[in-house]
Amino acid sequence: MKKCADAVPVWIMPISIMAESFDPRTTRFDVVIIDEASQADLNALIPLYMGKQVVIVGDHEQVTPLGVGKGQAILENLRKSMLQDIPNSHLFDNMSSIYDIGRQSFGDAVRLVEHFRCVPEIIAFSNQLSYEGRILPLRESNSTNIKPACVACHVDGIREGDTNKAEAERITATIKAMIRHPIYAGKTIGIISMLGDNQAVLIQSMLHKEVEGIEIEKRRIQAGISGEFQGDERDIIFLSMVDSSSDEGTLRAVNEGAFELIKKRYNVAVSRARDQLWVIHSFNPALHLKVTDLRFKLLQHVKDPLASLRAFNQEVGKTESPFEREVLKRLTDAGYKVKTQWQVGYFRIDMIVEGGGKRLAVECDGDRYHPMEKLAEDMDRQAILERLGWQFVRIRGSAFYRDKELSMRPVFARLAELEIPPEANADEKPVSDMTIIHELDDMIDQW
Repeated sequence: MKKCADAVPVWIMPISIMAESFDPRTTRFDVVIIDEASQADLNALIPLYMGKQVVIVGDHEQVTPLGVGKGQAILENLRKSMLQDIPNSHLFDNMSSIYDIGRQSFGDAVRLVEHFRCVPEIIAFSNQLSYEGRILPLRESNSTNIKPACVACHVDGIREGDTNKAEAERITATIKAMIRHPIYAGKTIGIISMLGDNQAVLIQSMLHKEVEGIEIEKRRIQAGISGEFQGDERDIIFLSMVDSSSDEGTLRAVNEGAFELIKKRYNVAVSRARDQLWVIHSFNPALHLKVTDLRFKLLQHVKDPLASLRAFNQEVGKTESPFEREVLKRLTDAGYKVKTQWQVGYFRIDMIVEGGGKRLAVECDGDRYHPMEKLAEDMDRQAILERLGWQFVRIRGSAFYRDKELSMRPVFARLAELEIPPEANADEKPVSDMTIIHELDDMIDQW
């Protein structure tokens, strides 16, 4: 391995394997990257020692190592006896992740705000809960045909210890229906218990009895707690709240918890879902939850997931110029289906042309809303959206008003190249947001 270290340009391995494979006295890497550092404990100091430069990638708003807090007395004695001359030795107490240690040792982090996993309706909850609204979701709502993105499902369940059989049965039945429903074909599924792992064990055992093993493997169907899903994702996520209403009025509030651990669990749990989030609960939030309860905030969000995005849009406002209107008229006169001020996460595109299941983004540069001074900013935004698969064409205002027909030719040529046909008059069959949910319910009722 000592010889291989120089021969192989990039090594990717768990920390434990790296510690066993390389001699830290002689091995030096140009760059060491610790991924999911917020779940890495003190063992991550070993690869840090081997790097000339270090990149620590993590999120302090997500759950910390599952073993945090264990064996504190032994570690404290070792720290006092062995690390007396080491700067910041108080950080090595197993109460913090390597990401926490890095933040305290090296200063503030570089924040990555672009979010590609969840549709905007889902990530909006974590955005407000943990990130002060700074996250920019770059998937658009229509990137999936599974609607709605957030579903609240009430069952008449009773909490027994740390399990709720009715919630487990409803989740199992819904997953069975999803497997048969064509719109969920090939979709991966995860179930997260929000109250310990006993509920996850119950659900997993039910699934193994009711669902074929090949489907469980193919769809990566797994039940667990938040920490087990950190760094992972599923197309569909179920949250089992477990707790149920009581005759004593409101339930004990679930708040952020010590070291914000509960808040972090909710952040991780919700943000694992790419296309659809289900919240299965056995209480009436209006009657049984306090407004400060994280569960109340979650269910309020599920009820109206785009509330925060609407607030953002009210600030941004829709802008439209004479230039844009003329471009729009020429496209619609040619028979194309056009939508203006199209939102992709927190970004807007001047207009998109749709047809044949494909889309072209059209940007109008040089008017008072898109002055040339902002061109660099617009190009950066375009580069981000192109990574998401968007195709762009840009029209310069000065060129358009010199020769309108000539300046539109590249647009029509690009539409032809992408094989986007004029279909402004094509029949559209809008589907109610709750149609899929009702279809799943009907399938469950037939059993």
